Amino acid sequence: MNKRKLELYEDLFQKMGPGTNKVTIEQIATAFMCSERHTRTLLKQMSEMNWLTWAPARGRGKRGQLNCVVEPIDACYAQVDKAIDSAKYEQAHQLVSFNKRDAAVGLKQYLERTSSQNDRTIYAPFHRKIGPLHPHKSIERTERHLIHEVFQTLVTYEGSELIGDLAHHWESDKGHMNWTFHLRSSAIFHDQSAVTAIDVVESLKALSLSVYWQRLYDHISDIEIASLHCIIIRLKTKDPSLPLLLSRAETAIMPKHSIYQPDMSYLPIGSGPFLVEVNSTRVLRLARNDQYSGHCALIERIELWIHPEWEQDKKCAENFFFLDGDENKYKVSTSDIGYFFILLNHSELQTTSIKNSLINLFQCNDQSSFEWPFPISFSYENNNENRNFARKLMRANSSINKKPIGRQHSYGRAVPNQDLAIGGIRLEGDRVTSLFAFFKLYPFWSKNLTWEQHDNLANTLNTIRKTESPTQKETLINGLITDLYNNNVLAIFKSESLTLTVPSRVRNVEINSIGWCDFAKLWVNPD
Repeated sequence: MNKRKLELYEDLFQKMGPGTNKVTIEQIATAFMCSERHTRTLLKQMSEMNWLTWAPARGRGKRGQLNCVVEPIDACYAQVDKAIDSAKYEQAHQLVSFNKRDAAVGLKQYLERTSSQNDRTIYAPFHRKIGPLHPHKSIERTERHLIHEVFQTLVTYEGSELIGDLAHHWESDKGHMNWTFHLRSSAIFHDQSAVTAIDVVESLKALSLSVYWQRLYDHISDIEIASLHCIIIRLKTKDPSLPLLLSRAETAIMPKHSIYQPDMSYLPIGSGPFLVEVNSTRVLRLARNDQYSGHCALIERIELWIHPEWEQDKKCAENFFFLDGDENKYKVSTSDIGYFFILLNHSELQTTSIKNSLINLFQCNDQSSFEWPFPISFSYENNNENRNFARKLMRANSSINKKPIGRQHSYGRAVPNQDLAIGGIRLEGDRVTSLFAFFKLYPFWSKNLTWEQHDNLANTLNTIRKTESPTQKETLINGLITDLYNNNVLAIFKSESLTLTVPSRVRNVEINSIGWCDFAKLWVNPD
């Protein structure tokens, strides 16, 4: 790797400056802090990399001509370009930190420069490694968005309506107990194999075997192959809104052979508008799938560059694309991607006083004392907003000496036996379907509710599932939330918003129902 050579070259550049200089080999060796013999080797190597030219003079102590022709940072960027072309992403991260530069800052500066020179690739920063992009294992918002970019679902939710994706037509019987989906015969996976009914059946059947997802799909009785490109889903109870459920990321269709592959050997092979070229600890690269059965992406590539130090600047409420210095930019915002909630699991905490005090604490920084009946344990999700709520709770004054003990967990992985939980509800597509999924997927209702409350929850969810009217569904789900609030069990205290900050050259950015934007619709207006 050329990181050390870059450091030596910058030291030389700082001492000699750009342009032509009359210097001796001894002076250069002093700048390099090495022997004259090794200095000649370094000058030869740097000349071959076109960083400088060196014309030695004959005779010891004679002054030759040294010309530093490249700024050190430009020499660095050229080496980073080579490392990336060779898929050496770890090396690229190391190169931008030459001479003790901050790697996170250096990487962002490199990508800002690269972004401004490229109208075929869009870059975005990210603060953690992207998961394996398996539809049944992807819980976090970004991974679930990427599932929709790489895979296809039978239908997709766009704006406020369902449109066909892998299925071009669907219908049910009068009782909404049997649903038929007709598949596009033109759809192929990224490995060039055809998408067939068996792939759809096996992908959806696996949800009923999943420890996590089976509660949401517990009303599916069987899934049958009617023909090569047609399936029938048979239900235990009527569900007029089944297609809305089948637009969710976990219902994305995989080749049947990859469904149960272990993480170490799993490759995300979908049939969506982008295919995964690279998924490493340093970068996720998506490339356009030119054989996509829908409208092909306008941009050739999307790259998410990853550095953990960017997490401290990351808010759940903001994502951004790399900006080039003072380039003009615009913001796209929404307030409809989710909610933050408090769940009071212990019966002694289910009082109006404690509930209101917690809401005031999280909404208004109210530091009034809490009258905890006992030292409490609580859980919170591992994002900056929830960590902030947890810090407020642990700093709050209390009538007992013991501080609350908090336990952090990832989204969707609720922790058992906690007196109180702080978390989020993600709105993905249809609001009622998203809230319904939250209530179905939370695993500890039977432990946290009274028998009467739990019976009401189960009955209400069953009624929502069977109801045909969207308005009536909305009324039922809102009534359930109100009942749990009045019973001091669940309080939704804040809406989750999102802002995308975008350079003006990136066009057609609209926040989608998951909280990102549809990559396939983006394009770059060249300067």
